[in-house]
Amino acid sequence: MTSHPRLLSLAVCVAAMCHACDASDGAGPSETPPAEIAAELGMDRYRGKIEPVAVETNGDEVVYSFDGTDGPLCMRGDPYFVSVRDVGAEDVVIFLQGGGACWSAFCLAVTKATQGVVPVDVLDPALPANPVRGWNAVYLPYCDGSFFAGDADIDDDLNGKGTRYHRGLANLTGALEIAKAHFPAPRRVLLAGSSGGAYGLLAGAPLARAYFPDAEFLLMADSGFGLARAGDPGFLQLVIDELNMASLVPDDCERCVTSGHLSPLVAWWLERDPNVRVATFSSWYDTILGDVFLQVSGAQWADALAAESDLLHDAFPDRARRFIVDGVQHTSLLGDASGIIGEDLTAVELPPDALADLLGGGLVIGGLETTEQDGVTMAAWLSAMIEGDLDNWRDIVGPRGAAPY
Repeated sequence: MTSHPRLLSLAVCVAAMCHACDASDGAGPSETPPAEIAAELGMDRYRGKIEPVAVETNGDEVVYSFDGTDGPLCMRGDPYFVSVRDVGAEDVVIFLQGGGACWSAFCLAVTKATQGVVPVDVLDPALPANPVRGWNAVYLPYCDGSFFAGDADIDDDLNGKGTRYHRGLANLTGALEIAKAHFPAPRRVLLAGSSGGAYGLLAGAPLARAYFPDAEFLLMADSGFGLARAGDPGFLQLVIDELNMASLVPDDCERCVTSGHLSPLVAWWLERDPNVRVATFSSWYDTILGDVFLQVSGAQWADALAAESDLLHDAFPDRARRFIVDGVQHTSLLGDASGIIGEDLTAVELPPDALADLLGGGLVIGGLETTEQDGVTMAAWLSAMIEGDLDNWRDIVGPRGAAPY
């Protein structure tokens, strides 16, 4: 699997985001078959071509691994694993682990895959507040630094570590092949992800949807929202080109290029698939994303969050809703950091200055019960979204305090 980056054309066609913002004019969205959307974005290139090569069973959990020669692999060449918990339910939660990102100018990423379904809050079958505690589960570790979307092997010896294997799209596809084999016709699918996994699900949702076109399909992006650097589309394009993700940006989504963010891609997709709901969580001053990764000021992060989330919610008020809290909290589904970095701290590759930020209190991990705004916990809010209770699945935007960085 070699890198053949395709440069984005700046001479794009119709501005699909602008069309999405007019969705409330009565015209309504036009439905496109999910498989066609995935094909248009070039996301289906490995569909039907990846199979696991080893299986380990432990009770109701199964762990799969792969031949990484030209398929799923972690960033530094370690094997990729996907874990399944099958409890015989009608519904399935597919969870994308967080764990940083890596490009030539900056690299902070998890580089090994955990085995087994990590029992964090949203994957804890014993947590009464967990609205999907009785669901089947598919757990996708994140160990390649490319948001479950990259498709490039880069031999630049970054950090003296040798080749970077950015196999995100292959990893995601391999996991979805396993999910489909285990659960061919679920009633509901919740595609959830935290941090880098949230970015990954926003990019990878069209492919997941193509595997489960007949299921009720729900997204929960826990800390991410696709934000990059407002007014600096060159930064996002650099990352997209380096990781060979250009095909994921459709030609008819002008704001996908000009805004400097990935969030317009969500509007482009919702316009074509009216049968999904998207929930997003963020804090106004997420230190990890704003300060550590994007290296923007707190005010810049909060301004971008307000502007981009307003656009999406205003375009799709019944299908895209937010849960925004004040402060620097990073995630809301995990309860602790094991849902991001696993238990092997040696598997984290990071620059020294970032370590100080993380250990200095910048990494604030919230949970389903501890994340609360306006008297509503994340557990209750997520449950309302899953059940289609639009009265209680409110658009919650907490007050914005002073920027701490």
